[in-house]
Amino acid sequence: MADVVASDVLNSLLDRLRDRITNEFGQLMDVGTELKKLAGTLSAIRDVLEDAEGRQVQERALRGWLRRLKDVAYDIDDLLDEDLAKNRKRSLTDPESSTTSWMMGTVSNLLSLPSSIISQLKIGREIREIRERLDELAEERSKFHLQERSVVTCCRQENVGREETSSFVIESEFYGRDEDKKKIIKFLVDTSGGDLGIIAIVGMGGLGKTTLAQIVYNDQQISDHFEKRIWVCVSDDFDHKRLVRSIIEHTTGKACDLTSMAAMQSKLKQELEKKRFLLVLDDVWNENYEKWDIFRTLLTIGATASKVIVTTRSVKIASLMATVDPHFLKTLSEDDCWLLFERRAFGIGASVKTANLVTIGKEIVKKCGGVPLAAKVLGSLMRSKRRESEWLAVRDNESWKLEENGILPALRLSYNHLPSHLKQCFAYCSIFPKDTVIIAKDLIQLWIAEGFVRSLTESVELEDVGYQYIEELLSKSLFEEPRHMIGAVVIHDLVHNLAQFVSGEECSSIVKAVNKRDIYPVTRYSSFIYSIEIIPSVLEILNKAKKLRTLYFLKSHPFVQIGRADMMQKILQTVFSSMKLLRALYLKYYPIKELPNSISNLRHLRYLNLSSTNLETLPQSIGFLHNLQVLSLQGCRFLKELPDSIGNLSNILTLNLEYCTSFISLPASIGHLKSLQTLNLAYTRIKKLPESVRCLSNLRSINLTGCFFVRELPENKENAEGLTCFHTGHCHKLTRMPAGLTQPSYFRELLLFDLCEKSECGLKELSRLNHQGILLITGLENVKNFQQAREANLIEMDGLNILSLTWELGTYKKHMEACMHTDVEGRSRQGLINALTVAEEVLDGLKPHENLTILRIFRYPGKIFPKWLESSLPNLVHLYVFSCFRCETLPRISQLHNLEILYLEKLPAVKSLPPLGQLPALKVLHLVALLAVKSLGSEFYGTGDGAFPVLEKLRLEHMPELEEWCAASAAQQRSFPRLSELMLLDCPKLKELPSSFPSVEQLYLCANSELLLSSLPRGAFPSLKIVHLANSYDPARPSVPRFLVERLTYVKCLDFHWWDPMDDDDLDFIRCISELP
Repeated sequence: MADVVASDVLNSLLDRLRDRITNEFGQLMDVGTELKKLAGTLSAIRDVLEDAEGRQVQERALRGWLRRLKDVAYDIDDLLDEDLAKNRKRSLTDPESSTTSWMMGTVSNLLSLPSSIISQLKIGREIREIRERLDELAEERSKFHLQERSVVTCCRQENVGREETSSFVIESEFYGRDEDKKKIIKFLVDTSGGDLGIIAIVGMGGLGKTTLAQIVYNDQQISDHFEKRIWVCVSDDFDHKRLVRSIIEHTTGKACDLTSMAAMQSKLKQELEKKRFLLVLDDVWNENYEKWDIFRTLLTIGATASKVIVTTRSVKIASLMATVDPHFLKTLSEDDCWLLFERRAFGIGASVKTANLVTIGKEIVKKCGGVPLAAKVLGSLMRSKRRESEWLAVRDNESWKLEENGILPALRLSYNHLPSHLKQCFAYCSIFPKDTVIIAKDLIQLWIAEGFVRSLTESVELEDVGYQYIEELLSKSLFEEPRHMIGAVVIHDLVHNLAQFVSGEECSSIVKAVNKRDIYPVTRYSSFIYSIEIIPSVLEILNKAKKLRTLYFLKSHPFVQIGRADMMQKILQTVFSSMKLLRALYLKYYPIKELPNSISNLRHLRYLNLSSTNLETLPQSIGFLHNLQVLSLQGCRFLKELPDSIGNLSNILTLNLEYCTSFISLPASIGHLKSLQTLNLAYTRIKKLPESVRCLSNLRSINLTGCFFVRELPENKENAEGLTCFHTGHCHKLTRMPAGLTQPSYFRELLLFDLCEKSECGLKELSRLNHQGILLITGLENVKNFQQAREANLIEMDGLNILSLTWELGTYKKHMEACMHTDVEGRSRQGLINALTVAEEVLDGLKPHENLTILRIFRYPGKIFPKWLESSLPNLVHLYVFSCFRCETLPRISQLHNLEILYLEKLPAVKSLPPLGQLPALKVLHLVALLAVKSLGSEFYGTGDGAFPVLEKLRLEHMPELEEWCAASAAQQRSFPRLSELMLLDCPKLKELPSSFPSVEQLYLCANSELLLSSLPRGAFPSLKIVHLANSYDPARPSVPRFLVERLTYVKCLDFHWWDPMDDDDLDFIRCISELP
């Protein structure tokens, strides 16, 4: 049975009730009295909720009581919302006419009294009926003998589908599967079989079938053996077209928009014919042999000895698909499970590893049943628990006694220890299908729309609190971060099962032919996965979903073509007419060209996502969505403008029009959106912003990136102070920044300033800003002289924390081509030299304020750095210098006493290094592609009692001429005392190391470093735990010295692939530019 979490709903509802009691609505005699009684009863019930929610696991009747209580709370919330929406509607004129009358309204109009005695009586009667239901529940609680406990009334803000799998894997979390790996690889490289060979990895969920397949897939021996390697996440959708399309996309690296099977078969043949390939079909559920046989036939076009790996939980599937005996994956040993648990529970910043906690932890691990996922989740749970009593409570928890299958009790323990607000957020995620990559920002906005996210103070934005929630769910291993995408989360399929279990009938999903999960009368949140198989009965199911608060539409596959547009239109009409309580509606990619006027029925709506639809316009009736907070129209490429009624959306916070490539203008009514905080117009065809934008008093972020036609921006003297994020990249025709920004204007987050060759908007525009936070300046090759650079006045920006300065090399490459192909080579050559000299003057003129903490310099084409970089930045913590191909001399930065991270990469002309060893705070040092450095000697260490006193990570990579790394002087024997990670990659001439590096625990080596590998003394690296060997697959190259391998205590030697960071374009540019003076 599902858990019921009612406390967070009641907390939010009580806050709303108090607000309504104090406003005019609550002052009505009957209504105000009923509301006060409601609030009093709810407060009394809330005091015993913690006890009730804790005991419901064992007491079914109590769970039912909580369910009815939560239903009543939802009904109260809906009633309050409905009445507020009606009052707002009365205060406005018909959006079909004009917006002038509502412009004269005030906030008091929105909370005005009902317009008639009848309305008053009706509201009072409805509230009274709900209160009577609540009173019955209040009387029932006595029979449960519930105890009052303190309840947290607001969220804590401190420490706050299984994804579509890919071939990426973290090898350091791979335990106890070495023999399994060897057996699978042995089968894969065996060429004696001839025909297509198929092996199935079989085991229960959470055992690590996918992880084992990933490890095998990425093994260097496998990479060398197969010409093509393909990874496809199958899940429960064994559709031929989808699978073939996925294979084509993986092999070509491009999206496949072919629709006919014949065309896709032809393309598949082109990619795989006579090639030896490895195909991984991960997470297969199909038991239909005919489907498999048809698909298998398509794979016979490859070369002999091509192989397929199938991962599945089903022995039946393994028997019908595999050509050899299945490989049954067993549970991990307790020792291996303990290693995984220990890594999570006792990491940095976690519990202190005491003997008692280890003993209790091993007892907990025994209950994991050898399942890696359970050990991982429980280890994450224990990480935040410091006291022995807390560990004992988990060990002895009642959830272990439940009869649920598999590892659900172990996962449920982690869920039980979540605060109530996170329980609701987690359970909500069950509406997403398995294998869904969930965009974090979208998820947070959905949570906010449903009222799940609450802030303790007005100064903390709800979206920031939402990210805290995600971080906490990540820390508990209930969420994971996909390896191939930033800003997204995924849910393992077993964790998804847990979310479905705890959400029960409150969350549901309609899948394809409507045979997976139904919508129940109590369902509040649902998804609808649509495909070409839409059937009429779906209308009946949607029509009964009267109480839905979220409806999330999504395609079963990105390239699904919806054949029945009329049916999709009927579905939308049903949604708008039946689901009047919706708070969130997600319609991304929905096949629609226009919205019905009936969208005005959705008066409760807070979140509306219409991204990537074919909408050409929006109806005027959208102006009735007075509760709307987020409107996303991203990627609506046919949308040209918004209706005037958009100005009625008085509560809207975010308006996203990014990539609306036909969009040309905003209505003047946009200025009425007093709550608007984020306006995204990136990559639209807009030419100017209406003057009314100046009235957006709460605007925090505006994105104009790629608005190629914008020439000027309105002044904003009154409301510029709140703006924290301003993007103007690639606004080629922008002539000046808004005059209003001459006032004290603080960009506390990010300002992207792109200096375009044809733009009249120069660095002098920056001089009028008092910028705080991050400033990224690109296109510096277009600055003509020192004076123009000084006009930016960066030295006065005392609130600037991060500065990034970027030159594009294309301009200089054009000069070089002119030198080679024109008859006036001398003049062209001198022009190039002058341009490079100007770059040195420009960087000198961009001296920042001494408060700067992070500086990044990209593709600077000068030979020398300015003096201010040596001594004028006392607070600098991070310094990154990349791809400065002409730079010969590095600044002597030993006076940067707070510098902690230093990256020097792609500096091919630098021959020697400054005394970096004397940087007292330096923790991370990367030296990459310093092609001319031959020695690291005394100049590297500097003079002093020691060198690199706190350095923790040192990386020397692609230094082909480095022959000598001298030992520190006798007075500096205490060099590198804290170094824990050393990377020596592609330094083929390096003969020996300067030290035994007694503190190093992780070592990265390249197998081509033959001189170094053959000369390592036996006393080197006494504390080594992990060694990573790059490109070790070549049998002609030496392996790691045996004395190192013998001391490995954590994991065995790990292979990884390394490649040259310098590409051909880099080298060609270096060769040409090196001939210049």
